[in-house]
Amino acid sequence: MTEVKKASCAVGDDVVILPDDVQPGDIIECHGVKQRVTYEYGAYALVKVK
Repeated sequence: MTEVKKASCAVGDDVVILPDDVQPGDIIECHGVKQRVTYEYGAYALVKVK
């Protein structure tokens, strides 16, 4: 059993399942917008890249 890494999309209301090898600082695309993965207080989040 492994942890499923999830984060809320910074643009929409969707919860995104992140790749197993994702690291804070990585850039992913959701809703056609590039978003940076952050990890704080034990949780992943996505922040829109400007």
